Amino acid sequence: MQERTPQGTQHPMQHLTQSGTHSARPFGTPADRGRRRRSRGTLLTCLPLATTLALSAAPLQAGPLSSATARVVRSVPPEAQPDPALEAALRAALFPVRTDDGQGHGPDPGSAEAEAAKRHQIRAACERLPGTRYRWSRVDLDGDNRPEIVATVLGPMVCGTGGCPLLIFRDAGPGQLELVTQLSLFKEPLIVTEQRHNGWKDLITRVRVDAGSGYHALLRYDGRTYPTNPSVPPALPLRRPAAGTAYLGWVETDPRAHALPCGGKP
Repeated sequence: MQERTPQGTQHPMQHLTQSGTHSARPFGTPADRGRRRRSRGTLLTCLPLATTLALSAAPLQAGPLSSATARVVRSVPPEAQPDPALEAALRAALFPVRTDDGQGHGPDPGSAEAEAAKRHQIRAACERLPGTRYRWSRVDLDGDNRPEIVATVLGPMVCGTGGCPLLIFRDAGPGQLELVTQLSLFKEPLIVTEQRHNGWKDLITRVRVDAGSGYHALLRYDGRTYPTNPSVPPALPLRRPAAGTAYLGWVETDPRAHALPCGGKP
């Protein structure tokens, strides 16, 4: 039976040709087409606004690996004066050099000639990183009443999006500092807790995941050193809230960052 349509209207299938393809004749009456154009215009106008509101209300970003946070109970500003012994220790740690060719050829280790060659190479390496600065603090980490030194090195040539180097030194005698740990990707501040492992206090620092997320990492002393990278084991994401004293924090009005000199002439 042939389906009949009311007089003066178009059957929905009449816009197809006998071959099954669309004809050039638009579907519906002029009034219908006008309403559809107005509806499309309203949808196209409202969609970007709705999308913008949704994105602003709930931005999409990677979640942190851990929701535990570190609470700062006290903040200690960095030392206001530079320290020459620390500067020498920083240069030696940041710019390791050797005075032989790897096959035993070169000045005798410990000789004046070897020390002069070493100073020359360190100075040359340091000068290739202009604008390097450092901040430092004293803090007793191992409980022997002799403070260790924590220092972070700053500058466009030594820092990246993940952070800057952090170095921890212990007192090795008058004017001598021994490197305990050289940490990469440090994000200030350094939070020192009262919890201990192998006699040394646990440390907490921040880890950047991306521009919108990150987490706190727990660094435990293993009897010899602290973890050197906070984003990988043996460093651990902080799983429980912790509290401690903050060191090396940046204060815009009082940054207390000292230029790292490259040393005198050999």
